[in-house]
Amino acid sequence: MGKKARSASGQAKAAARKLDKSTLPSPPLPPDQEVGSAKPLDKPSLPGTGFKVIGKDGYDDGGVADLSLLIDLEDSVQRRKRGENEYFTALKADLLPRATKGPMARMSRREQKVSLAQLLFSEDDGDEDHGPSEVFSDNMDDEEDEAVLKHRNDRLSQARAALRLSLLLREPACTSLSLSELCKRKLTLEGKKGAEEALRCADKALEVAGEGFWDGDEVAIEANDSPKIPSNFE
Repeated sequence: MGKKARSASGQAKAAARKLDKSTLPSPPLPPDQEVGSAKPLDKPSLPGTGFKVIGKDGYDDGGVADLSLLIDLEDSVQRRKRGENEYFTALKADLLPRATKGPMARMSRREQKVSLAQLLFSEDDGDEDHGPSEVFSDNMDDEEDEAVLKHRNDRLSQARAALRLSLLLREPACTSLSLSELCKRKLTLEGKKGAEEALRCADKALEVAGEGFWDGDEVAIEANDSPKIPSNFE
């Protein structure tokens, strides 16, 4: 037990740190009850968008709910692990993992997760990887247009930025997803030349997604522009 504040300002600060349990949201659903995009929407999120579900009422959400579960937008894992009181006390005191330097420093943990999803998933109709993510690409050759190569290189840099942010947020699912995107985008940019690095990212993505131990320092190397594994890591 710490000392009680005597001054009015100290008492005000102490009162501000107290958690009002009546304002807390309802606890997260158990994992086996999280249905994601399997539950159709009553109406499209935006008029004129979305697809009607065949054979039943409702509209497809385009995988938005599944993505929210994947990046754990509501921090359900942290809330179950820490407990509601400890989690929201840490959230109020800004003690949860997030980027505290750079352009994202003023963004909340939730906002940073949204930015992470935007780095990993294209929003532009003109992008060659718009829509379902595929590893296979049949348009890689030495005579590719310079603008196309620049776009692919930018997308690769975005995947590396997503990996760095995932590690800062301490989100294993996002880390695994970022590594898998690194694998795909490295192959798309360099083809066979980047196969070794791409396969290394794929192996690490599976390692992070598994139940065993994984080394964060070894994963962080892949976020460098020219990743090179130190000899003492092998």
